[in-house]
Order: sequence, then C-alpha cells, then structure tokens
Amino acid sequence: MKFKFKTITALFLLASSNAFAAPIYQADDGSFVDLYGRLGFNITNKGGDNEGRFDGRFGISGRQAINDKMAVIGLAQYQVNAAEYANNLHDNTKDLTARYVWAGLDLAEYGKLTGGRVSSGLIMFTDIGDVFASSDVAMARQANFVDPTAVQVFRQDGTVQYQNTFGDLDVSAAYILGNDSSDLDYGYNGAVRYTLDMGSAGKLQPVIAGQKEKASHDATSMQANQQADEYSFWGVGTRYYIGDVMLGVLFAQDRVTYRDGSPDSVDKDYETTAVWSVNEDWALRAGYRHLDNEDGDGLQLRDTTFEVQYKLTPRSSIYTSYSWRNGKQGTNKVTGNRVTFGGSNPADDYYHVGLRYEF
Repeated sequence: MKFKFKTITALFLLASSNAFAAPIYQADDGSFVDLYGRLGFNITNKGGDNEGRFDGRFGISGRQAINDKMAVIGLAQYQVNAAEYANNLHDNTKDLTARYVWAGLDLAEYGKLTGGRVSSGLIMFTDIGDVFASSDVAMARQANFVDPTAVQVFRQDGTVQYQNTFGDLDVSAAYILGNDSSDLDYGYNGAVRYTLDMGSAGKLQPVIAGQKEKASHDATSMQANQQADEYSFWGVGTRYYIGDVMLGVLFAQDRVTYRDGSPDSVDKDYETTAVWSVNEDWALRAGYRHLDNEDGDGLQLRDTTFEVQYKLTPRSSIYTSYSWRNGKQGTNKVTGNRVTFGGSNPADDYYHVGLRYEF
C-alpha cells in the first residue's frame, strides 16, 4: 500500500469528511454539491464508569465553477455532542453544533481563500498526534482561555485564511477577526509543511506551526476568566512514511498571559505516534503523550495508547483502544474545580470500543 499525498486544496475542502461523499449534484464544468456524514456508537470506560454514546456528524460541501481558473467553494459540517463553544453555552450537548462553516474562492494554482469557521491550516501539524478514533487532543488546549469559540487551534469563528501548495511545500496563513462571542482584539496563525521524497527510504513531512491572539475584553466577552489576555502557540514536528507505516513526533507549547499580573500558564507537550496499515482490513496505532502545565492549572498527562481498527466494509469500521494513564488532575485557579482531561481523571486508564459508519 502506498501513501498518497493530496494537495492542500483538496485536503481542506474535504476536511473531516470522507472520500465516500454522496453526490447530490455534479456538472461537466466541475461544479458539485456533496453530502457526507458519520454515524456510530461508542462504549467507553472512564474511571470505572461505562458509558454508551451515539456519534453523529453530517455535512455538505460544494463547488461552483466561475471559469476554468476560479470557483466558489463552501462547506458546512454539524455534529452531535461536538467539542464546540456552543456546547459551553447550552447544557444540552445533544444539540447539533457547527464544527466547520465557511465559504471562499478556489483560485487554482493561486491558492484558496476561505472565511468563517474554517478548517485551520494548523491541522497539518496537529494531525501528527491526532490519529486515534477516540482520543482527546491535548496540544493547544488553552486556546479557548482567550477565544471561547476556539477548539484548540483546529477551528475558530471569524477566520480569514489563505492556503496554497508550491511543489512540495504546503503553506497556510490566517487572520482571526473573531465575532461577538469571541471578542478578539486580533489573532493570526500560520503553518508550513514540506514533503521530502527519499525514494525507497520513504517520505518525510516536517511541519512548523504557530498562532498568536489577544482578547479585546469587551463587555460582551464570554471568557471564563476575564483576566486572560494573550494566547500564543507554536509547534514543530514531522511524519515519516515508509511502506505501510507512518511514524510521527512533535513538540508543542502554548502560553496564556494575564492582565492582573498572574504568572503565565504554560503547557509543554511531547507526543509520538505510529500507524501501521497492515492490510486493507486491519490497521494498528500507538502513541505516547507527555504534557506538563506550569503556573496554571498544573495538569499533567502521561498517556500510552494502543488502538486496533478493523474495516467491516470500505465505509465502516470497528475500533478498540486502551490508554494507560499516569497523569495528574489540575486545579482551576478561578473556580477551584478539579481539571480533568477528556472528561475523566488523567490518572485513570481509559478504553474505547466503537462502531463507525461513514458516507
């Protein structure tokens, strides 16, 4: 099996969707409207409690050709129980929540310009660690201290983004205007990824990513801690592809500064991942995460995860994973509440069994 490297335009047009999207409309000029989705059921154990949860996601993506060099593009994706800001506003997490909602222009070799709750170009970096079917992502976890609409640096409201591919170089740059919920003064990010083809020795994909933003502290701000002032994130990592194996390693750091003189809250996160596509039916994954927070909530993560995926059909899979955890809960300095990870004590082991159907 060979790994295929798609252009960044195709990657982010279909971000978080599926290659098996159902066509609603197609035209000879390349215009289309596609429907895609995901349905599943997951059984998890967190701290001794077994839970069963439905997993539902659907979206629509489209392209309308203007001419042979330009097209209008857009995507809207919603999920039940998504890790989005709307779920912090409403107690009912069974509501459908917007994960991605954006529109833009595809300018062919001149790149892609999108605006809204976009598929962040920083996903080129975060995907190095985000390989498991059921595993919360730790890097950039403090982004929503300053922008409550942020889910890490994957997606934030009010973002204008440019992306392009120049040969083996993928680039992304964005300015984050925010909106009435986020009330940002400013925000911006960027990422660069290079693919080095070494022939029979495999392929190497180093990535550098970073983000900076500042709160406006308006009266309408929904920040949990109004003293949180600036947020910064940077990360460096790589993926290495050889045959049917992918190996990943990364280091990420994010920092929150405060107006009242409180010490900066700093996360330092080291992660390694491995994916082996054994054959068309089976895939094995493993990873280790080591996170420490300094002068903030004091959260510590020490997670070792193993996962097995079996494909029942090209569109459906059974996943099972187990995480050995040896971390430590933190303490929220504002509320005094204990800070968990993924809804459970980071010192407790975690397992997951899930059935997923995608279309």
